[in-house]
Amino acid sequence: MKELKNIISAIEDLENNYQISAIATLVKVSGSTYRSPGARMLMTADGNTIGAISGGCLESDVFEKAQAVIKSEKPILIKYDTTSEEDIIWGLGLGCQGIAYVLIESLDKNKLQEIAFIKKCLSTRTHGAIATVISVEDNSQSQIGQRLLLGNNNIINNLKDDKLVTEVLSDTKAALRDNQSILKEYNLETGKIEVFIEVIQPPLSLIICGAGYDVLPLVNFSKQLGWDVTVIDNRQREVSKRRFAQADKTLLSAPDEILENIEITEHTAAVVMSHNYLDDLDMLKLLIPSKLKYLGILGPKKRTNRILEELQAEGITPNANIYSPVGLDIGADNAEEIALSIVSEIQAVTSQRNAGFLKNRNAPIHVKE
Repeated sequence: MKELKNIISAIEDLENNYQISAIATLVKVSGSTYRSPGARMLMTADGNTIGAISGGCLESDVFEKAQAVIKSEKPILIKYDTTSEEDIIWGLGLGCQGIAYVLIESLDKNKLQEIAFIKKCLSTRTHGAIATVISVEDNSQSQIGQRLLLGNNNIINNLKDDKLVTEVLSDTKAALRDNQSILKEYNLETGKIEVFIEVIQPPLSLIICGAGYDVLPLVNFSKQLGWDVTVIDNRQREVSKRRFAQADKTLLSAPDEILENIEITEHTAAVVMSHNYLDDLDMLKLLIPSKLKYLGILGPKKRTNRILEELQAEGITPNANIYSPVGLDIGADNAEEIALSIVSEIQAVTSQRNAGFLKNRNAPIHVKE
């Protein structure tokens, strides 16, 4: 998420400075690949790049091909097949044993429209979907790079084939409903067309209840991932605003005012870590009924159980989204290690993964089991 935000910010700077650039997007994969479809890399004519579409093995070659795209302003789809030992002979030496298709486009009006759409989805914390034509066979009406954008009751379309528009719109609505990016192939009378439908996810919002010294590394790690971070200090100390300047918002608020100042959606997680029993009790009294996607509680299990028993006596029933002791079991001891374990657990929960060792995983890394 941070990578995407960085690309959007860089594009705004490029527009202001009238610099020519191109964007590479990973649109189709099979076998083992480092990134999943939707990964992007921004490239400028003067040699700067932001983002990545692989682990570093494809970027140089993609950059070279992007220079031709910048000059011609015509998008191209490049196939990288690393399932054969021949890729070593080509000089790439990838060895990933997978196939990756990369769409390279110049930053024209059509592409800027897509970037503006993504930016709006992120800033308004709403889902959107982008359907992009990535390959065309014998179809005079369709071209690589044509798109249909679907947001909240808003459709932006530059597809030219009416029948394609009808089918793509139906599949894009389904992808948005299922919250799952998909690749679709359409066999029309006018030819075969392949379309990558990408669902744009809003960034995770993390609410941290507490303002101790151990909150700072949790804020830092979370911002590195591009999450929106809110720190709540119910002791209302002004120094907290300076301490947590990297957070998107620092609230100096009493517990009973918390819900008036924050928005909780399906993309919201919270960690309660004030180190004060009564403060944690007051905050959990408000947060548990709010149906957070993830609610972590710092402290030993015995302490948490006591809090939950008190809340249950008041008619507040704990749910399955409570994680305590908070974090993964990685042997964490200091504040930075604990923050790492917490962020890792949140990532696993929101990605619906079991946080096990990858060496024990039988399915491809980017595929949900």
